[in-house]
Amino acid sequence: MLVETLLKWERSEITPIRQDASAATYAPLIKKEHYLLSWSQSAIALHNQIRGFFPNSVASFRGQSLKITATAPIGDRYWHQLPAELAILEQNWASLSGNAGRPGEVVSIAKRIGPIIQTGEGLLLLRQVQLAGKRAQSGWDFANGVRLAVGEMLENGQ
Repeated sequence: MLVETLLKWERSEITPIRQDASAATYAPLIKKEHYLLSWSQSAIALHNQIRGFFPNSVASFRGQSLKITATAPIGDRYWHQLPAELAILEQNWASLSGNAGRPGEVVSIAKRIGPIIQTGEGLLLLRQVQLAGKRAQSGWDFANGVRLAVGEMLENGQ
């Protein structure tokens, strides 16, 4: 994008505008509590929080810290954004969309993909996670390794 903009500037196709320094603001410092996930938020808000604070977003699972490093919100509004390997979720959406639970509840486990969690608004697929003291792993490997069951809860980060 920078190269494209500079080329347009060189060809006089755009005119630079000086930033108004009086309108500039500073971003707040990032604190540890910003990393904590709250399942009452929407799936897209959680997804963006996890992407923005990579690799530090934290939830709690069975009393242990669980870093969540990659997710995908799923549903009608998000199919066009998902990678091709997740297209199977759209095909199975009719059966998934009927699985509603409490925020933080595992409502489904997509075979070879990972657990699907109910949020305050929508469903969130856990693509990659890391339990405290363990290495990062795919959502599917995590679900198998801990013998995750539908109905189990992920708690808010602590």
